[in-house]
Amino acid sequence: MLQSNGILGTPSRPAYDYLLAVGPGRSGSEFLYRLLRGHPSFVFPEIKERYYYRSPRAFRRTWNRLARGQLVCDVANLAYADAALSGSVETLREEGFRLLLVVLLRDHRARAVSMMRFRKSRAELSALFGARRLEAAVVRDRLTSEHLARVFRADADVLTLSFSALTEHADAVMDVLPSLCGVPKFDDAPPQALNQAVAARSLWLSAFGRWCALALRNLGCRRFLQRIKENKVVNKAFFVPLTDDAERPRLSGESLKVLDASAFACRRIVENSSRQVREGIYLRTTTRPDDGPRSDTAMQRGERGVAQPGTV
Repeated sequence: MLQSNGILGTPSRPAYDYLLAVGPGRSGSEFLYRLLRGHPSFVFPEIKERYYYRSPRAFRRTWNRLARGQLVCDVANLAYADAALSGSVETLREEGFRLLLVVLLRDHRARAVSMMRFRKSRAELSALFGARRLEAAVVRDRLTSEHLARVFRADADVLTLSFSALTEHADAVMDVLPSLCGVPKFDDAPPQALNQAVAARSLWLSAFGRWCALALRNLGCRRFLQRIKENKVVNKAFFVPLTDDAERPRLSGESLKVLDASAFACRRIVENSSRQVREGIYLRTTTRPDDGPRSDTAMQRGERGVAQPGTV
């Protein structure tokens, strides 16, 4: 049975309206998505990445359909590199919505190796042009201190979760997030397993599947696409698990220097801007007070609860 904690809010009114997780791919976004989706107060759209921050109108429409005691959750891996992030957050804040940005931070070396494996398994273009091109693309897409500073400039609370805290100490995350958001605690549900490193059974088959996925997303078949992505039979048809350490990609000395420098700068920003809540978990809160009532529609939604829990 879910328990009420009421530390920063109550089950009838969460402390936040919108939880937006940002961070480069292979930093734990899938793990966080599967973890939070098992809690009735954290409500995701029909697909993991909806990017509501880019459309306040779409966010308002979704928020007004929530049941009482729920908040909208979203994953936008590339939002950290989006120059429009701060402005979009400010727009939502001016309308009275309360936001929590969740930054997923992984060791840059480990993340780069994982991303190289991922791109090879999906037959992405950078992987088809050889190891050097793939390595350069992964290093170029790293999380930089400039990107992280943009996130921390946004007018919202920021919770930073290290990859190790998220994957090795999920119980701490399952305790901190509900308390921070002011919703009932988890029902001791074990987190879903992490995505395992895989290799493509066939590069051509993998490339075909990737383009089909893009087509389904562009056609708006997001719910169907999410079911396909999570289907174990489909995954076995396209991928095989990686078991040989010899298949582990190698990074050049120059790339390692760039990655290590970025990792150090990112850690400094987090540690200097936030207080440590648990091992690998940091919180930065804004000094701006909560706004007053958002609107008649917003206040009415808090009373009527027009949607069933877990639906958007």
